[in-house]
Amino acid sequence: MDRYQLARVVIGLAVAVALAVVGALPGVRRWQQKFGLSVLAASGFPLLLLGFAFHEFGVLSDRTLADLRPLYEFGLGWIGMVVGMQLNFRRLDELPRWFMTALAMVSVPPTLLAAIGCGLTLGALGVFYGSGLLRDVLVLAACAAVSAPANLNLLLRHRPPATAEIVRAMTRFDQIAAFVLLALVASLFRPGLEVGLWRLPRSGWFLVTMGVGFLVGAVMYLLLRRVESRTEELSLMLGGIALAAGTAGYLALSVPLVGALAGAVMANVPYRERPRLEAMLGDVEHTIYLLMLFLIGTAWWPFEWQGWLLGVVFALTRGYGKLLGARAAVRLATGELPAPPTLALALLPESAIAIVVIFTLATLEGETLPAVRWGVNAVIVGSILTEIFVQAIQRREARLAGEQTGPVVSHFV
Repeated sequence: MDRYQLARVVIGLAVAVALAVVGALPGVRRWQQKFGLSVLAASGFPLLLLGFAFHEFGVLSDRTLADLRPLYEFGLGWIGMVVGMQLNFRRLDELPRWFMTALAMVSVPPTLLAAIGCGLTLGALGVFYGSGLLRDVLVLAACAAVSAPANLNLLLRHRPPATAEIVRAMTRFDQIAAFVLLALVASLFRPGLEVGLWRLPRSGWFLVTMGVGFLVGAVMYLLLRRVESRTEELSLMLGGIALAAGTAGYLALSVPLVGALAGAVMANVPYRERPRLEAMLGDVEHTIYLLMLFLIGTAWWPFEWQGWLLGVVFALTRGYGKLLGARAAVRLATGELPAPPTLALALLPESAIAIVVIFTLATLEGETLPAVRWGVNAVIVGSILTEIFVQAIQRREARLAGEQTGPVVSHFV
């Protein structure tokens, strides 16, 4: 790389980081909420376009992105750690006994329908089993599983506070399904060259993923449990996330899953400074999500009609699956959940974890395949269509209710 190209890369990355930091400022986030804009539609969309432009005009080449792999793997590990820290299973004792069954009911139908719909669409577009069809379908199904809560103050205004907490818990725990599917993808579709002298069956790689995640979490706990200084705690956390991301990246495992497993260990061990640790991880979470959107932009190709078609199919099948799952969950809950359309609408907005999941697809072997570009476009298009639909319904409900509910808040990120 010559000096001119190096200068362009450095300046380009500096601009992306600066925009991500600005987009994560509290004032910018309040402005987004005031106008009812999602991060993808507001501060995240310029970063998405910037990533696309930088890659299209050669500022960030494929080789440069490959050189940056350790950096974005660290970001994926950080996000995974944040997700894992939310999976405190002691909180399940505060939820109804039927919660896990209801969670499966609202997570499985959209996953299956999106897999079937996207699989048939990809097959019709000429993507077959030997060319990555199963891998792409599994990753898109993982994207369909995750949800973020819509404007619960409006949707559940006539329900007790416990109902809103149950819905929020569903949006936290449905991320498990997405990460399990990621683990399957990383186990089933190994790189062309094995890592070092390791020769394991696919089930063995799945167990290795579980073991590495839990081991890193246990090591982090042993190091952090007697730490008093916040600076030392931050240093050890950075080192632990780097260890998880580096190990997972070297072994070609799912980096966010390994980070999530380590975070789940930290969330469930007796650590007295857990709230401080969660706050520290959350402080930069929004910035990292914005940088993920920038990196997704480098793999985004919006000029192919196949990606738009796949995005419409993905949005429709996922939405109908959420409605079917909501009907089954409400029937099981016997009055403790809102009506099926309301619950489905609350679970319809797509979580930012979908960006992490689809970015994993974009970084797997064969990332230049057209089907991968279509998958990236499908998640982006599906997220935008979902946001438009949810906000339109919410504003209609607000007008019908005649209430001053304030701006509609989107929770894409």
